[in-house]
Amino acid sequence: MRVIRSIQQAARHWADNPRLRLIIYGVLAVGTAILIFFPQPWTARAQIVPQDTSASAASTTTLLGALGGGAQGIGSLLTGGRPSNDLYLIIGRSDSVTEDVIKSLKLAGPNARYSSLRLAKLALAKKIDVHMLLGGVLEIEAKTYDPTESVALTVAYQNAVGRQLASFGKQIIVNKRRIVTRRFDNAAARVAQAEVALSNFRRMNNLAAPEQQFGSSLSQRTALEGQLKAKELELQTMRQFRGPESPELTALQSDIAALRTEIAKSTTPQLGSTGPNVAGLSEIMTHYLDLYRDYRVQQAIYDVYQRSFEQVEVEELAAESASYIQIIDPAHIDATRQINNWGIALFALIILAAIFTEWYGPATGLFTRKGMHLQSAPAELSA
Repeated sequence: MRVIRSIQQAARHWADNPRLRLIIYGVLAVGTAILIFFPQPWTARAQIVPQDTSASAASTTTLLGALGGGAQGIGSLLTGGRPSNDLYLIIGRSDSVTEDVIKSLKLAGPNARYSSLRLAKLALAKKIDVHMLLGGVLEIEAKTYDPTESVALTVAYQNAVGRQLASFGKQIIVNKRRIVTRRFDNAAARVAQAEVALSNFRRMNNLAAPEQQFGSSLSQRTALEGQLKAKELELQTMRQFRGPESPELTALQSDIAALRTEIAKSTTPQLGSTGPNVAGLSEIMTHYLDLYRDYRVQQAIYDVYQRSFEQVEVEELAAESASYIQIIDPAHIDATRQINNWGIALFALIILAAIFTEWYGPATGLFTRKGMHLQSAPAELSA
């Protein structure tokens, strides 16, 4: 009780003594002003440009776009549907990067600086800031009271972001390899089935290539019709000079009859040793072209996935030695003198308290300037 009473008396003495109040405010203001600059904080910065992980998906996206699908939609699928800058910023601020830094610097553990992983994460959250600059540059900033520690944290974060981006890029390649391998095997099976069906149909109908087969049959029928017209014209001319019993006229009539017979046979679907005639080819052409078209489509799909599979193989080999970040500005101590933000907050708080007690309170009638006692209410109001 005596301690409490002594504290109350000291508080009343301070409140009733304006000069003492000003001295206390001045001492506190000077002390907090010193705390703004001391202890001196040290800020280390590093600026890096992450390699575009979506670019590794761009090659497969271009190849898959040959299938007629939306290349942009497939690219969004492989890159997670996020712009690259946002993706890199999320990775830089991720919990996995923080844990990587703690593990690499051995900050958490029984004999480490922090007793638990949670305390280490909370401490790093106050010391580290990762933000994005213009042009897709990722800046890592560490602010501590030890310049060596600031640089070490910046370098550790820089390396952790690179390792995390490498892991992310490898995940993309693994997913691409699984998808492309599955589709490649399916495309190989389908092109084999289409090729067998086309070969069987050709063998059954004695067909060559569609263009060649149709062209030869059509040209043969056109030649027969041309010969028939020539023979008929010759017959009309010969009848004017020869009699009906002329051997030459009889031979010419026999040739015309043979030509008409051959033309009549070409209009009836037939399958000979050399293949179908024009009429027969016209009937089977639709089915033949359907089989040929299906074969060409399956072959094109197979070629696309084959190129895509080779591209994934190359990307997987390149990823083993790839650098996923480019260092624009290595970790360094900022030459600008740094200040303590919490010191500024304390200094501002002291100044506001002094203004309130020495000017605002008396000016508004909350209390008197001397003694800081509340003003008594007017007699009329008390009555």
